[in-house]
Amino acid sequence: MTGQFSIQDNFIQAIKSLLKTDQSLVNELSDLLHISTDSAYRRIRGETEFSISEMAKLCIHFQMSFDSLCNTKGQSVHFRYDVPGHDNESYLEYLRNIYLGMKMIHEAEDRLIHYVADDIPLFHLFAYPQLAAFKSYYYLRSVMNVEAYAEGFFEDAKLPDEIMEMGSDILSMYRNIPSVEIWGEQSINSILKQIEFYRESGFFNDEKTADNLLNNVSSLMNDIKSMCARSNKSPESAGGNNYTFYVCDIEIGNNCILAQAGQMRKVFLRHSTFHTIDTADPSFCNATEDWISGLIAKSNQISGMAEKTRNMFFQVLQKTIRP
Repeated sequence: MTGQFSIQDNFIQAIKSLLKTDQSLVNELSDLLHISTDSAYRRIRGETEFSISEMAKLCIHFQMSFDSLCNTKGQSVHFRYDVPGHDNESYLEYLRNIYLGMKMIHEAEDRLIHYVADDIPLFHLFAYPQLAAFKSYYYLRSVMNVEAYAEGFFEDAKLPDEIMEMGSDILSMYRNIPSVEIWGEQSINSILKQIEFYRESGFFNDEKTADNLLNNVSSLMNDIKSMCARSNKSPESAGGNNYTFYVCDIEIGNNCILAQAGQMRKVFLRHSTFHTIDTADPSFCNATEDWISGLIAKSNQISGMAEKTRNMFFQVLQKTIRP
């Protein structure tokens, strides 16, 4: 029984770390499991084991992975994956999962995101509605092959309002979560190629649309440069560091996120262009953290320091946008 209660204690501690300061652990367990406070206390003290259904309900609510609490070792890693569909609802579900994950991180006291950016983090794009709309339309038409967007022009597409509403909320939360981003000079290439592909394919009805999108990318780079200068992602911030930015000279190769919320850690990897798989496996998280540390060791920090290097990096990006 010792092993079981060790797991249960880890489970309780992980839930505690995700609660806000005004939330009571016993009340949360009582409300979520529909049990008395006395029964909740017995589970907290380890006198009563959680049932399988109770563990599942708590894992779903707190966006936790049970296997991460078992300290399993080996070459097998369990990933969570939402099978993509071919309609608007599938894309909205993808954004909802990002929203819920970001909400969990945002509400934790001890929180941090490491983002290795093979292309511009999606969060940033929602600062520019047309740019976010284009990226969403690209995914829906060219990756997910949604029938409703198989014909016609980008400018005429009717995207669900919920896309921008959720995107705005995701951006707002991301700006308040301490984060470390690692970019390379190639990190903006993906969206530039997508814009050029649509221009050449005749998917824009107005020849100025591509130029407007490129202007948005240019403005976004200026915004991120300013974030680096003040080490903060919030435009309204007058102080407080929550943004560390590194430039990596070696090829990154893939988008990777290592997120920490309380005692829980998760790795999110890109799959099939923009979908993600994620795992909270401790060994995989440790290996990812070591990989990220290795990238940082080969990178230059340009947030809050190295003004000359920072200016040179963003000049290169601007020349890539407007050769």
